[in-house]
Amino acid sequence: MTDPTTDPTTDPTPADPDGTAAPRRRFCLRTRVQFGLIAVIALATMLATWQFKQAGDSYQDAVAEELKLQTAVQEVARYVYADEAPLAFRVAAAAARAEALGPLKDDGRLAASEFALAEQEAVAFRGRARPESLVGSDRYLDAQRGYDVPRRLGDQEERQPADQRLAPGETMAEGDRWALWGRVSLALAAAAILAALAAANVLRPEAWRIPPPSAGGPRRLLRGIDPVPQPATAPPDRRGGTRLHLLAVGLLFLLPLLQLAAAGGEQRAQAEASRHALRLGAAIVASGQRSAFLTQAVTASQAADIHAAAREIAVLYEKDSPAVSHERAVAAAETGHASRLRAMAEHMGRAPEAADGVSAASVAALRSRSEDWPGMRAEQNRHKELADAAGDRGLYLAAAAALAAAAEVLAAAFMEAGRLSRMVWPMGLAAVSIGVTAWALVA
Repeated sequence: MTDPTTDPTTDPTPADPDGTAAPRRRFCLRTRVQFGLIAVIALATMLATWQFKQAGDSYQDAVAEELKLQTAVQEVARYVYADEAPLAFRVAAAAARAEALGPLKDDGRLAASEFALAEQEAVAFRGRARPESLVGSDRYLDAQRGYDVPRRLGDQEERQPADQRLAPGETMAEGDRWALWGRVSLALAAAAILAALAAANVLRPEAWRIPPPSAGGPRRLLRGIDPVPQPATAPPDRRGGTRLHLLAVGLLFLLPLLQLAAAGGEQRAQAEASRHALRLGAAIVASGQRSAFLTQAVTASQAADIHAAAREIAVLYEKDSPAVSHERAVAAAETGHASRLRAMAEHMGRAPEAADGVSAASVAALRSRSEDWPGMRAEQNRHKELADAAGDRGLYLAAAAALAAAAEVLAAAFMEAGRLSRMVWPMGLAAVSIGVTAWALVA
C-alpha cells in the first residue's frame, strides 16, 4: 500500500494555501474499474435472484394449476362414468330388449310380458331423469349403439371452463423462460468476476498507474484501495499470498451464483415431480372409473347371453308345441340382443378422443392403462431424484462458500500481519472449498 505522505500524486493537506477548499480526491483508474466490475456483479446477481424468484413462482403456479386441472378431470369422470353412464346403459339395454321382443309380443305371453317389462323400465327411468342429464336428453342417444358418453364428458367439461382450460404446461414454460434469463444474468455476473480476476493478474500500463499531473497542479488521487486483491501490483514477496487471497475472494463471488442456479433447478424438478404425481393419480382414478363402467357393461351383456342360452337349453328337449316354439323364438331374440349389448358396452365405454370435445388432460387420463402407470411413476421418481440432487448440490455449495469465507478471512489477516508463512491454512481451506465445489458440480 502506498503511503499518501510520500506519494507525489496525493496531497494530504485539507486546503490550498489561499484558504480555499482543496479539490476533491478521486479514485485512481484501477480502483474505479474494480468498483465498476463489483457493481456489475452485484446488479447482475440481484437481477438473477429476482428472475429465479419469478421462475419459482411460475413453477408453483403450474403445480397449483395442475392440481385444479386434474381434480376437475377426476370429478367430471366420476360424475359421467359412475353416476350417469351406468343408468344410461341400463336404459339403453332395456330399450334394445324391448325392440328385440317387439315383433314377438303378439305371438305369446312370454314375449309380451318381457317386452312390457323392458319397455316400462326404459320409459320410467327416462321419465324420471332430469332433462339436462345423459338419459333425459336425446342429444346423446344413438338408437343402435346407446348413449354417446365421451361426448357427454366433453359437454360437462365445458361447464367448468375455469378449470378445464388451465394450461400448467404453458405456465411451466413461462418459468423456464424466467430461469433462462436468470442464467443469462448469472453468466454476466460470472463474466464480470472472471474479468476482475484476470485484470488483477495483469500489470497495467504506467500511464494507468501514475497519471501525469493536470495543468492546474498535481492531480489528487486516492491510491491503495483495492476491493479485489491485485497480485500484479503487489510486491514480489507478497505476490503468492495475494494470489491466494484473490482466489478466496473469487470463490466468494462465484459460489453464490452456483447456489442460485442449483436452487432454480431444484424448484423446477420439484414442480415437475409434483405435476407427474398429480397426473398419475388422476389417470389411475379417471381411467379406473371408465374401466369399471366398461367392465360392468360387458358383464351385463355376457349375463344376457347366458340367460338366452339357458332359455334355449330349457326347451331343447321339450316336445314341439306353440309354447315351445315361442320360447325358442324368444331365446333367439335374446341372443341377438346380447350381441347388441356387447356393441353398446364397447361404444359407450370407449376411450374419449379430442374429436369428442374432451380436453387433452381428460383424454390422457382416461386413455391411460395400468401398463402405462409404471412408466409414469418412473418419470415422477426421475424428477424427484433430480430435485434431491439439486438440493444436495446447493448444500455442498453452501459448505464450499463457508470454507471460502474462512479462507478469505485468514488470508486477509495473515497478509495484514505479514505472516506469509501461515498462508498454508487459508490455502488448505481454499483447496477444500474447490474440491467440495467440484464434487457438487460433478456428482
